[in-house]
Amino acid sequence: MLSKPPPKFISTRRREKDDASLNFELSKPTSSPPANSTSASPPPAPGSSSTAPSPSPAYLPYAAHIHRHIPHPSTNDFNALLRGLARGPHPTHALSFLPTIPHPDALTFSFSLIASARALALSETSQIHSHLLRRGCHADILLGTTLIDAYAKCGDLDSAQRVFDEIPLRDVAAWNALIAGLAQGSKSSEALALFHRMRAEGEKINEISVLGALAACSQLGALRAGEGVHACVRKMDLDINVQVCNAVIDMYAKCGFADKGFRVFSTMTCGKSVVTWNTMIMAFAMHGDGCRALELFEEMGKTQVEMDSVTYLAVLCACNHAGLVEEGVRLFDEMVGRGVNRNVKHYGSVVDLLGRAGRLGEAYRIINSMPIVPDVVLWQSLLGACKTYGNVEMAEMASRKLVEMGSNSCGDFVLLSNVYAARERWEDVGG
Repeated sequence: MLSKPPPKFISTRRREKDDASLNFELSKPTSSPPANSTSASPPPAPGSSSTAPSPSPAYLPYAAHIHRHIPHPSTNDFNALLRGLARGPHPTHALSFLPTIPHPDALTFSFSLIASARALALSETSQIHSHLLRRGCHADILLGTTLIDAYAKCGDLDSAQRVFDEIPLRDVAAWNALIAGLAQGSKSSEALALFHRMRAEGEKINEISVLGALAACSQLGALRAGEGVHACVRKMDLDINVQVCNAVIDMYAKCGFADKGFRVFSTMTCGKSVVTWNTMIMAFAMHGDGCRALELFEEMGKTQVEMDSVTYLAVLCACNHAGLVEEGVRLFDEMVGRGVNRNVKHYGSVVDLLGRAGRLGEAYRIINSMPIVPDVVLWQSLLGACKTYGNVEMAEMASRKLVEMGSNSCGDFVLLSNVYAARERWEDVGG
């Protein structure tokens, strides 16, 4: 694998800071231990289709407390706690804990790489890689796959590629880890090429393989390549997986063919999830077909699938694109009765909808009624609507709010100047 000189593992200052945080977070157990506890088990390979259950973060303080009272903890004991920290809410704690393990093994480094990937810690990933080389653990296929995944998630796709190239016997998880990394990064074409190479070399693909390839097609807008992947999905009966079907629908929508996505949606043999409905509604919304999006939304309401905040954001976007003002306002008001929390995106969508319709007073009142602090974009949206309809008073209020929030965008001042110019207030244009 990629040869690098082993650097000092983690800086003393960084380690002291993280250790202090670790001790503070984990010093006082606040809950009882789980009824059934098990020792550390190997993590699933990042590119595999199976996942292992993560330990509950609520039990981490208790686990740390027990670990500190073990007279002579074994490597397995250290690994059990390390695994919990790596999958917990603060993965950097696992990186701080790693130097305290006297005899780390392959599992130790695997859990540490999971932590560095979740923390997007490229420097620590590189350091762990160096320790793997020094300890002779680099031949482990699981470690190699986890290392590819960590480098990819940290944005170092070149290192991920080099590690992949140096693995002598690759399994499907190694291929999947790099395909997913390339697809999620800036190398979608390379991800597709790797997917085709994987098939050419006789490696059996699985759900994770096609998810990566479909993501790459979506980013490229590559319809023909996407249709090829879809044909592969049907041939291998991978369309019984709802996530794969969702990805196919999304791919067709992003390639500009919402109707093709709808055919997949309509013929799904597996049960539709909330993500399936949301993806299809958003597809119609992005293509300006607000009526079909609303019809699908109404149809979803007759099923057992519970609508969430993304569902409402999708249908509000549909109303916005189609200019369905009354429907959009009704759905926005309906969210409260259904117990769906509004976020800034919902407010932004309805403010933009009202602004486009010239209902500036209503848009202003909605912004001021928000239980959360409005962001700059909301006021900019209102300012843009004021420019369209020549409302000087409202434009001045929106502009003052933007100044109070510290916005220094030249576009804001240009919009306000345009409002003044439209009313021939030339003395204010240059002010």
